[in-house]
Amino acid sequence: MLQKIITWWRNRHNFVIMDVGDNSVTFSRRLFRHIKNVCGEADVQPKVFVFYTPATKCYGFAINVPFDQPTQLADIQYNSKHKCIGFESLNPTVAKILYDYGVSRFLKPCKLTVTTQVTPQGRAYFQIERPHEKYTRNDTSL
Repeated sequence: MLQKIITWWRNRHNFVIMDVGDNSVTFSRRLFRHIKNVCGEADVQPKVFVFYTPATKCYGFAINVPFDQPTQLADIQYNSKHKCIGFESLNPTVAKILYDYGVSRFLKPCKLTVTTQVTPQGRAYFQIERPHEKYTRNDTSL
């Protein structure tokens, strides 16, 4: 229990806002700065790979992952209208992620905490944590 509180305290400013309307994932300012620190400032356009981790039952994303075969990657973009930075997740869609997380009101933008994790190969990735139970749908009514 104490470890969960410590993790929450460290990551309280690292979050994404997921919007089903346009399948966008928007970074908080501190998360974006953290991503730049972890991944470094590259000369190439940063690409995001979104994936599911069965061990934690959470979705995550990694930046600039080298692949041998063509893979669905998203560009990190700046939205000048809303003055924010994020990406568009098409595979999986934002609706699929929020449905799997059990979020009942996913027609409105949803704020989810992000933690930094490390793969067994030593590569950093960002895990989108499941929301607190009070924000999820009640499975008994389905």
